[in-house]
Amino acid sequence: MKTQIIILLSLFLWTACSNESKNTENEEQFSPEAISMTESANYNEPENQTSALNSDLNKNIGRKIIKTADLEMEVNDLKQSRIALNNLLKKFNAYVSDEKVSEWDNRLNDEITIRVDAESFDSLLNHVSSLAAHIVSKHVKQSDVTEEYIDIKTRLENKKKVEQQYLELLKKAKNINEILQVTEHLRTIREEIEAKEGRLKYLNSQISLSTIYLTMYQYTENNNYPGFGSKLLKAFKGGWEGIQLFVLGLIYLWPFIIIILVAVWLIIRYRKRKK
Repeated sequence: MKTQIIILLSLFLWTACSNESKNTENEEQFSPEAISMTESANYNEPENQTSALNSDLNKNIGRKIIKTADLEMEVNDLKQSRIALNNLLKKFNAYVSDEKVSEWDNRLNDEITIRVDAESFDSLLNHVSSLAAHIVSKHVKQSDVTEEYIDIKTRLENKKKVEQQYLELLKKAKNINEILQVTEHLRTIREEIEAKEGRLKYLNSQISLSTIYLTMYQYTENNNYPGFGSKLLKAFKGGWEGIQLFVLGLIYLWPFIIIILVAVWLIIRYRKRKK
């Protein structure tokens, strides 16, 4: 009988120790330190391995160039030049993303933002330049974003691997505390992934479609536009009208002016009597 009791007590203690060990293992697995180590493990890759990965990506991706141009030019006929520009846009499968038409003094302005395929950028720019009677300024810029592109793509892949590990941890979660810990880290890593994907999408858009910022203008001979003499005469006329308005304002305010003058006279008279 004593032997049976000893055996039962031994089994009970062994089972308790085993459960405690499992609980401790689960707590350690889902502790903030363990989750942090899981995340950092994916970024502490050997330097040679990371360099090799970037080198492979560089070979597969190729150079990533963003092309932009700023072109300001004078044209003889703005309306006809705009029609010719439309024909060029159709020919090169380009489009206008933004346009602003304005007029000041005797000058008509048309500010246009053009998006075109990177392969057709140089040809379209040359054809647009040929529409000018006089090119005021022309600035072409090519920005190499290959390094940034590869860096973002590499980090994005690493973060997606971390996300998959968090999803695996979430499947093993046994209680609310563990679920909350992993879910919070999943939310953070998902925000980082979306930010990287957004930046990558923007770069792809800028790389595939080049941008031309075009300003066309035309000087107009408008006889109705006032010269210096007309402006001077108008200034004198405006000044005389201002004086008239001032006098009329004083007339409208004559009761208040009389009250103020009487008050000043009384004050002066009082001070003289006091002296």
